[in-house]
Amino acid sequence: MTLIDNSVPAEERLLCLLLALVPSRRGMSKQEIFETVRGYREDYLTKGQTDALNKKFDRDKDELKSMGIPLTTSEPENPADAVYSISESDYEALTFSPAEISLLTAASAVWRESAHSNDAREAKMRLLAADVDANPELVAYAPRIDTRDVAYPVVADALIGGSDLAFPYLKPGQVKPELRRVSPLALAIYDGRWHLLAFDHDRDAERTFLLRRIVGKVVKTGPALRTPEPRAGTNFAQHLTELWQSLTATIRVMPNTKAAVALANREGTAIDGDIYTVHYLDEAVFADELCEYGAEAIALEPQSLRDGVIARLERVVADHA
Repeated sequence: MTLIDNSVPAEERLLCLLLALVPSRRGMSKQEIFETVRGYREDYLTKGQTDALNKKFDRDKDELKSMGIPLTTSEPENPADAVYSISESDYEALTFSPAEISLLTAASAVWRESAHSNDAREAKMRLLAADVDANPELVAYAPRIDTRDVAYPVVADALIGGSDLAFPYLKPGQVKPELRRVSPLALAIYDGRWHLLAFDHDRDAERTFLLRRIVGKVVKTGPALRTPEPRAGTNFAQHLTELWQSLTATIRVMPNTKAAVALANREGTAIDGDIYTVHYLDEAVFADELCEYGAEAIALEPQSLRDGVIARLERVVADHA
């Protein structure tokens, strides 16, 4: 069984550590950092608190201090209880509003999914090994992200400016969109798609919206009735990561096909012969993707995903009968 490597570049790990510590007024313990901050979390969840992980953290602390960032360590009686923090008052260059931190958190995810990431470089090598000259269409299946969501500029501007929004939203399985009135709280990108965490005023609860399902004009409706918490962006990104890790599908994949290249390079994919265990975030979106591959990728489990793919293919046949 082969597991795709998802190592995190040192520069990105430092950025994520900054984004975690700056808005934390009380600071964070080493365990909290290891459990929640990208770049440490991956190793901690698989191997625990190893000497190598501790040394990595010590190097990163020294690196931040060498850049003039006032990272401080408390001195409790038990060193294991030490708390690490960055004082905004001592380093005003890193004073961000909760909304700005949310967008910076999203930006770090864009960095991860961009052409600079290890996953993308690995995909490039795989494509070269697959003879791209003979199969140029395979290039389209390298890890990529779509930053052209029409709704994004208005949503991001409203998040920074503290405005409420209204937009038509089309949920999976619906024919007509619903008008949603929300206060934006955080933006995050995962699996190449933008997600918005917002307080839905008609439902009196927080909801997650996929920007690609906003099917009409996004309108600012006035000052935000709800504002983001300091760690809203970090917590939202963590939530999406945990959701991704919890949802897997079993797919039978035809070797040496577009589907094989695309699914092998998804984060966390495990491969056993022609059986792929693949993570996903949104079942409806993933069902749409699998339909594009046709017979190259057959969904086996979960049954709801398999039924969703079959239903979509049957609609295609009915529409073209």
